[in-house]
Amino acid sequence: MGRNRESRELRRRDKISNFKRYGDLLPFYIPAVVFALIFSYLPMAGLVMAFKKNPNLLGGDSAIQGILDATWVGLQNFKMIIKNPKFLAALENTLIISFLKIAILFPLPIALAIIISEMQTRPLKRGLQFVMFLPYLLSWTTIAGIFVSILGTQTGVINNVLEALGHERFQFLNNNDFFRGLMLLTSGWKDLGWSAVTYIAAITALDTNLNDAARIDGATKWQQIRYITIPSIMPTIASMFILRVGYVMDAGFEQVFVFYSPFVEQNGNILGIYTWRLINESGLVPQYALSTAVGFFNSAVALVLVVSMNSILKRYFNRSIW
Repeated sequence: MGRNRESRELRRRDKISNFKRYGDLLPFYIPAVVFALIFSYLPMAGLVMAFKKNPNLLGGDSAIQGILDATWVGLQNFKMIIKNPKFLAALENTLIISFLKIAILFPLPIALAIIISEMQTRPLKRGLQFVMFLPYLLSWTTIAGIFVSILGTQTGVINNVLEALGHERFQFLNNNDFFRGLMLLTSGWKDLGWSAVTYIAAITALDTNLNDAARIDGATKWQQIRYITIPSIMPTIASMFILRVGYVMDAGFEQVFVFYSPFVEQNGNILGIYTWRLINESGLVPQYALSTAVGFFNSAVALVLVVSMNSILKRYFNRSIW
């Protein structure tokens, strides 16, 4: 009992000390808290639609009244989507694209950050960072236009070259078998430089004396990277990996949407597209309840994945984000 009382007293003193030290910064948190409450937490009240019969948001006095008047159906909406073959196909496509991005694209920014950090020529180093970062500033619509001009069947640069060499034109954009590769290509081109920024910052913050000491002891550049740089930035890698796992159920709706067509439905119909079609292709009464159930399902699975991955890394690798 005495130890517990002392522990509580120490925690209370730490809170008081932290408040005295950082209390002046509290007003700066208020706009962020208000923004999060209005745009992130209040809309979550609409999740009740996942447990109600599809409400008529446009036919009543107000959308809120339409939700309140809808009949409770429990888990019926979730049972309907789980039994729907289109939902299961969309779930499969989402998981495949997401895991391909993790397996293939996640290590690339780490390697790029190490390469850039090892460069000795400052102008080349800065220029490469700018060139790699620039695509992130472009919207997916702009990127789609760029890749259409490159990969288009009739006017694409690559197909023009293929035809000039005597080959037949190839369907890159409307090819179901090539679609997942296209997602990896465009996602890597857009996000590679931006993702590398975090690792570059982590490498920059490392103690250079460690590399100097290793160099004096005869360590090669690869040995320095393997035994000093990578282990030192492992907490950053673990944190980014946990956050990336949280987006497994997303797979990039905006990216898929700008390249989506009926020709690639088999491999391109992810959960985001499936939800969008429930709203936009359901006739006079959009399926708000089913689409909300899909979104609720995505969020629940993402939460479980993040918590589970954080627990695994914390237990076996002593790395976590909380």
